[in-house]
Amino acid sequence: MKRFIAVIVFALALTACASINNPLSPTTMAQVETAYGAALSVAVGYRDACAQRLIPPACRPIVKQIQVYGQKAQAAVLYARSFVKNNPTVDASTAIRVAQDAVAVLTTYETTSGVK
Repeated sequence: MKRFIAVIVFALALTACASINNPLSPTTMAQVETAYGAALSVAVGYRDACAQRLIPPACRPIVKQIQVYGQKAQAAVLYARSFVKNNPTVDASTAIRVAQDAVAVLTTYETTSGVK
């Protein structure tokens, strides 16, 4: 009887482990990457305009700060992408939320600095 119960518990444990699904849709990571790409495009355009002196020299500190936020956003997006790829059955919402927040900081700074 003990052996029968142990087999049942073991079978239920295997079934529970095999049925775990990531609650996020595949498009969630794509949306984060798209937002990051758009923010990066704006940043590159602003940096190039600043380097070509098409805008006032006050742009230089803004470019430096955008680079700081951009590097943090890039690291967060790369980590989230890697986490989702390497852990398809684990909830990736925290990693993706961190990436979303980092991209939001970048885009908010671009907006408040007059870059966009």
